[in-house]
Amino acid sequence: MRFKQTMEQIADNINKIKDKIVEHDINEFVKYIYDSRKIFIYGAGRSGFIGRAFAQRLMHLGFDSIFIGDSITPQFIANDLLILISGSGKTTSTVAIARKSKELNGKIILITSHPESTIGKISDLIINIQSKSKADLNSGHDILAPYTSLFDITTLAFFDSIARVIMDEKNITEQDINRRHATLE
Repeated sequence: MRFKQTMEQIADNINKIKDKIVEHDINEFVKYIYDSRKIFIYGAGRSGFIGRAFAQRLMHLGFDSIFIGDSITPQFIANDLLILISGSGKTTSTVAIARKSKELNGKIILITSHPESTIGKISDLIINIQSKSKADLNSGHDILAPYTSLFDITTLAFFDSIARVIMDEKNITEQDINRRHATLE
């Protein structure tokens, strides 16, 4: 019973957020990707796993994408794009990376549940994935999905939906993706 209720809550959250994200923000998100030399992505903890998945998907789509923190992270320069994932918008390491990016005149997109946060105040675009984050743990809401799962899973769904938009606009097929997929696994 709890299993099915939790799955339903996760699916309901994705549907709720889907209806709140406006087309303008989707178009801007995609435009930032198209206009960037390199796309840097960062998130701490589970947000980092989601970020790595999106960096991989962008690579599959033919973009130069990097997850920050890997030992081969290249130099970030002016007008590069930084996509940050932070439910609270105030994760210490993520704030530090955002500030450094601004010093270097980079563009920042924040995926968060708290647009008014520290990172939100310096971001060029904010995608509000209004779901339970660490900042909401004591909200008193009866949420079955553990800890930050609603934010994490909904963010992953958002990123894969963005990938589909790019595939359609650039006529990228799954066979094209397969040609860029890792062969040493």
